[in-house]
Amino acid sequence: MPEGPEIRRAADRLHEQLAGRRLEAVWFAFPELAAEAVSLVGREVTAVDSWGKAMLTRFDDGRVLYSHNQLYGIWKLHDAEREPDTQRSLRVRLTAEGRSASLYSASDVSLWPADRLDEHPFLSRLGPDLLTHGVTPEQVMARLAEPRFARRRLGGLLLDQALFAGIGNYLRSEILFFAGASPSVKPAELGEERLALLARAILDVTRRA
Repeated sequence: MPEGPEIRRAADRLHEQLAGRRLEAVWFAFPELAAEAVSLVGREVTAVDSWGKAMLTRFDDGRVLYSHNQLYGIWKLHDAEREPDTQRSLRVRLTAEGRSASLYSASDVSLWPADRLDEHPFLSRLGPDLLTHGVTPEQVMARLAEPRFARRRLGGLLLDQALFAGIGNYLRSEILFFAGASPSVKPAELGEERLALLARAILDVTRRA
């Protein structure tokens, strides 16, 4: 399954394809969303970003399209007049000024008011996104020192999406390597200098990925 950096790169590509453009056509495979499609026509896509492994497509009326690729979902970007060559099942299509973005094979898609995203059953369990939410090394250190995290072994803690969203197996391994930290050590057992090194590795490795 892709981790946070892969989803962020996909979000950046989708942002480049659609952001700043007004939707000419919207299509949803899901019955509960199909009735909303026409209300999005004419709306501007203001941004596309990510939160962990979820992608958030934002519209100028304050709504947000939440999508999660899970194991098999994929966004394909294409000219509106050229259908992608794929056997996958189309779930969502957004078309703006002759450019289209089509989501295939994903099943977790919903439309939310931006001010209610914190009520989303998945997003509400996530910690900050290291690539989207402007997290600083000082904030990473403070979070690692919180009682709910400080006495847990790093090997399991770094995979807990409540700590930071988007870290998976390969990022965990790279972070521990560059921080020179054992997966069995706990943040509470690290001195300030080693905790700062871990915090920098968490940010640097994720950003480089």
